[in-house]
Amino acid sequence: MAGKPADLRDVHIGSLIEERRLRAGLSREALATPLDVSLSQLGKYLKGANRLSATDLDVVARVLGVPVGFFFEGMPGRDQLSPGLSDRPQARLETQAGWTDFAEAVARAADTHLDEERRQSLGSLVRAIDHALSGQHLFDKPDAFGPSD
Repeated sequence: MAGKPADLRDVHIGSLIEERRLRAGLSREALATPLDVSLSQLGKYLKGANRLSATDLDVVARVLGVPVGFFFEGMPGRDQLSPGLSDRPQARLETQAGWTDFAEAVARAADTHLDEERRQSLGSLVRAIDHALSGQHLFDKPDAFGPSD
């Protein structure tokens, strides 16, 4: 018995894989080899004509250096379903006026990939780094250990 037929979600995943493959400068052969599939089969995955297994999607994510969840961002039709337990809304890191591009990029990545507790911890660290990069001083007390030079 064959698996479920491919649909718009498979097209979405395939296009993201192809986009990341090109951005990484990988050949199709470099992606097909760890999957142990032909170039023809890889092409079907990339077009969304065939569905990737969870195992193969994990392999692709590792080769491309992205979390598996990356392929589900912006997934068509996800908003139409009732939220599951893992889809509960989570507080985002609030971008503060004057943040550097570094801080905003980290905040966006954290919102996508981390749970609320880790996001808040990372947010505190990013704010401290951002202030340091922008020349602002976070602490009024002088360093008791002297200069770090």
